[in-house]
Amino acid sequence: MNIELFLTSLTITLAIVGAALIYLRGITRSVLKELCASDAGAEFWLRTADVLALAGSLILVIAFGGAASASDPVTQIRLAVGLALAGVFIAVVLVSSSVWRNVAGGSAEATVKEAA
Repeated sequence: MNIELFLTSLTITLAIVGAALIYLRGITRSVLKELCASDAGAEFWLRTADVLALAGSLILVIAFGGAASASDPVTQIRLAVGLALAGVFIAVVLVSSSVWRNVAGGSAEATVKEAA
């Protein structure tokens, strides 16, 4: 893989992950503020999720982004896009499953308190 194609792959990855983070930032901040006792806690988890998405996607592209036919830029870009989306998907699954456990746990506790 040549350097221009490598840098293009990284740029595409950053653009895809950045777009997803911008899209999710507002609602994620709102949910985390409800779950955390302070704004500082919400900001910490928001930034942690951002780093998880960025680092995970970049690791995938760097580790597995070298297409077998390095002479075909379309194949390389397609692979980079797929790996970037996979990184975002994995990060969103991890964060949303953690939030869901807290939301579901809180709902169950509220139901038990109401019943008592």
